[in-house]
Amino acid sequence: MALSRIEEIIDNIYDYVESCKPTAFSQAKVVVSKDELLDLVDELKRRTPEEIKRSQKVIANRENILKSAEEEAAAKIKEAYDKAREIEEEARAKAEELVSETEVYKQAFEKANSMIQSASQQSDTMTTDAKNYSTQMRSGVLNYSSDILSEIESLLAEAHKDIEERSNALVKVISDKLATISDNRKEIIEQINIDFYGDEDDDDVIEEDYSEEDF
Repeated sequence: MALSRIEEIIDNIYDYVESCKPTAFSQAKVVVSKDELLDLVDELKRRTPEEIKRSQKVIANRENILKSAEEEAAAKIKEAYDKAREIEEEARAKAEELVSETEVYKQAFEKANSMIQSASQQSDTMTTDAKNYSTQMRSGVLNYSSDILSEIESLLAEAHKDIEERSNALVKVISDKLATISDNRKEIIEQINIDFYGDEDDDDVIEEDYSEEDF
C-alpha cells in the first residue's frame, strides 16, 4: 500500500540521518549528503498522490454500486408490473368466459370482479415491495459507501498528521545540524586567524559569514 511506503520512506530518512558520520569536532554533529537526502524527499513527494488516487477510485466504485442497485431495482419493478398485468389479463379473460354463460351471469360477474380486485391488490403489493426493496438497497449502498469513505478519511487524516509531525521533526534536526556545522566553520576560521595573525582583532583577519543557503 502507498501509505506503508510513505512511512517506510520517512523511516529511511531518519535512518539515513542517524547513519551519517559525525564530524571531527562533535559527536552530535554529522555530515549529510545533500543528494541522498533530496532523493528520499523526492520519492516521498511522488508517493503521496497515490493515496489521493485510491480515494478517487473508491468514489468511482460507489457510483457504480449505486447505478447497479438502481438498475436492479428498476428490473424488479418492471418484473412485478408485468406479472401483475399478466394476472389481471388472466382474470379478465376468465371473467369474460364466465359472463358468457347466462345461467351463472351474476355469480361469474361477482367472481370476475373479485379476481380483478385481487389481481390489482397483488399488483400493488408487488410494486410496493419492489419499491421498498429498491429503497433499502439504495440506503444500504449509501451507508456502506459512507463507512468506507469515513474509514479512508480517517486513515488519510492520520497519515497527514503523522507525515506532518515527522517532516517538522526532520526539518528541526537538519536545521540544528546546519547551525552546528556553520558554528564549527566559524570556529575553524577564528582559529586560523589566531594561528596566522596572532590576534583576532587584527584588521587583516579573515572574516567569512555564511548563511544556510551556502550549505
